[in-house]
Amino acid sequence: MAYGMYLAAEGAKAQSQRLEVISNNMANANTVGFKPDVTAFQARFAEAIQERLATPGSGGLPDVGGGVKVIETVTDFSAGQLQQTGNQSDLAIIGEGFFQVEDENGEFLLTRAGAMTLNGRGELVMSGSNRALLDAGGSPIELSPDQPWSVSPDGYIVQGADQIPLALVKPENLEDLQKAGANLFRARSEVYPIEPTQREVRSGFLEMSGANSTEMLLELIETNRAFEANTQMIQHQDGATGQLISRVLSR
Repeated sequence: MAYGMYLAAEGAKAQSQRLEVISNNMANANTVGFKPDVTAFQARFAEAIQERLATPGSGGLPDVGGGVKVIETVTDFSAGQLQQTGNQSDLAIIGEGFFQVEDENGEFLLTRAGAMTLNGRGELVMSGSNRALLDAGGSPIELSPDQPWSVSPDGYIVQGADQIPLALVKPENLEDLQKAGANLFRARSEVYPIEPTQREVRSGFLEMSGANSTEMLLELIETNRAFEANTQMIQHQDGATGQLISRVLSR
């Protein structure tokens, strides 16, 4: 394969991966608490260096650039904008931390999506699912549906004389979180409670998606143009190679 075609193919592959990530971000631009992904690129060494047939910095053809590659896709945990809903069971965390919920299999998961509702058993659960919101002790939060309740600014569910602290936790490193689908995260290491002085929750608000639709659209256009440029280069290289072979065979 011509080296130019090889470089263009690597570039097209990298841009294709980025397109998939941006498309998913755009699809979740209105998803409550969604955290977008970012594709990280890195320059590749030339093929000769990859195959250990040459060393970096040696100069000459074996040391020409090797294009780019995707090294990882990371999650941007920047806080999204708050939207007032007026629904007291809608909760938004201010600052660091995540709500802790329990799924049907008993697994503890984390989320910034605070759209909650009371189910038939009086448990606070994530809207659209049966994942129970947990208190600081790791138990589902149960309320009396016929009695008023409220949420204090420091993250306590208050009903009558009861004050139930919400589980507000964070991992030692955000890189330890893995997306588990449905706007949930799985912690690959131990999580720790938020310091009492840093606990802040607003009732009647939701944290919206961290994906800005306008920015995502601009990135999509940019990436699509880069992908097309690489595919056109592949076609150009293929045409040039075909012409060269035809000339050789016609002699």
